[in-house]
Amino acid sequence: MKKSISIVSSAVVLACSLIPAGVFAAPQHHQKKNSCVTLYEHINFKGRSIRFCSNDSTLVNNNWNDLASSAKVSGGEGVVLYEHINYKGAKWTLKPGKYANFTKKMLSKNRSWNDVVSSLRIR
Repeated sequence: MKKSISIVSSAVVLACSLIPAGVFAAPQHHQKKNSCVTLYEHINFKGRSIRFCSNDSTLVNNNWNDLASSAKVSGGEGVVLYEHINYKGAKWTLKPGKYANFTKKMLSKNRSWNDVVSSLRIR
């Protein structure tokens, strides 16, 4: 009887050792990486630059109101640029990527997004 219990116990231990360790591990929650945007003063990523990784309701406070002419967006879902402070006016959603010339994106019939951005939201 002891011999058969010993054989069964050995078989159970052997079977458990063949199960990958990850099966018993606690689930991992991957945090979504937030976006960041770097705004540039001039087209083609020239001039002064500033990086944002969180919302900014008014670019006036850091002297960037109506100055952006190009941008690079990294990670996450992108960024939403707004024409006015406090997320008002027209908006433009930028997905991760490079935007070399805001003059090519029209805000209205005769006005581009160049030197227009006044607030932004990170997605």
